[in-house]
Amino acid sequence: MSTATVITAQRYSQGFTCEAYLNQLGDTRRRFAEHEAAFRLASTDARFFKDTVRRLGHVKLVAIVEDWCPDVHRGLPVMAAIAQASGMDMRVFPRDKNLDIMNLYLNQGKFMSIPVFAFFDENLNPLCHWIERPKVATRFTEELAAELAKKKLSEEELRQERRQRSQLLADSWRQETVKELRQLFTRIQPATR
Repeated sequence: MSTATVITAQRYSQGFTCEAYLNQLGDTRRRFAEHEAAFRLASTDARFFKDTVRRLGHVKLVAIVEDWCPDVHRGLPVMAAIAQASGMDMRVFPRDKNLDIMNLYLNQGKFMSIPVFAFFDENLNPLCHWIERPKVATRFTEELAAELAKKKLSEEELRQERRQRSQLLADSWRQETVKELRQLFTRIQPATR
């Protein structure tokens, strides 16, 4: 299945706005609050994304998420700030209710990693996409998993250790997300009209 047959104008319009998605979450809403409060998009980054959207024309964004995912808790507020500062039109789709969209962006062709941020021009032609977390965070996660595998910890102890160690790096990972998104957008050329 192609992007054009899955992400149509009608389907795109059915996505949540970021605010509507967050407002309907209930108890899990608080997991996003810390990252929203801690993240501020630098003025140079805001200007870069605004200039890029102006250069490309109208940019539409599909965010594929689930509210239980720590990478989504950290990444969605970053993307929401970028979208707001630049004028991108953002729609949020819960992964498990939109598997046809998720299957377009499988990590390494097989993993349903989230968040996914997929960018399109005004006619929903694909521009680029970004998956899960910055590369530095993936390296850390892999190294931590190898380290913790050597310890005799329960599943809950493992989860708590991963959460505590990751939280210390949250700000640097948010900044790395911005950096990687800037790199992606630098490579996009506007379509000839």
